[in-house]
Amino acid sequence: MSSVASAGWTAGRAGGSGGGATGNTSGVVYSGGAGTAGQGSNGGTGFHYGGAHISGGGGGGATAVGGNGSQTTTGQGGNGGAGATWLNGSSYAGGGGGGVHSIGGTGGTGGTGGGGNGATLSSNAGTAGSPNTGGGGGGTGNTGTGPQQGGSGIVIIRYLGAQRGNGGTVTSSGGYTYHTFTTSSVFTS
Repeated sequence: MSSVASAGWTAGRAGGSGGGATGNTSGVVYSGGAGTAGQGSNGGTGFHYGGAHISGGGGGGATAVGGNGSQTTTGQGGNGGAGATWLNGSSYAGGGGGGVHSIGGTGGTGGTGGGGNGATLSSNAGTAGSPNTGGGGGGTGNTGTGPQQGGSGIVIIRYLGAQRGNGGTVTSSGGYTYHTFTTSSVFTS
């Protein structure tokens, strides 16, 4: 699952995918959080240009690192890292976009796979990760509400042949049976 994008005045936090960073010391690049090997990617760096010009890094996604916040007065939040595309063609676990605290700044775009967008203005909130994707929530500016929550998760069980178990939403495609769980449930065989 992807970590939330930039939050607070610190380096990004580690997680399944790392969170993007932000900071309050002028001229300092703050490191993104580390992802967990086999699960996700590192978050992007954040930067405080000086004054009210702060750009947060994007959260890491399942398959790509989060983008770095810009080092300019206009402010650009880093984009969230891309999630993974599964066998059903859907993408999951995208990173959240980094928020900005800068007049005219632009929040980062959430990564494919349900990542939420970062806040565009310091008074606005980012968007939450999409439900049932495990996408990270978007970062906010200095005075906005957030950062936002990540999207709820999903579990998909696939096996070859006709249905041999029960639980979740059951579908068949290409000779395989799929059990998709978006709420707490039990698989029985």
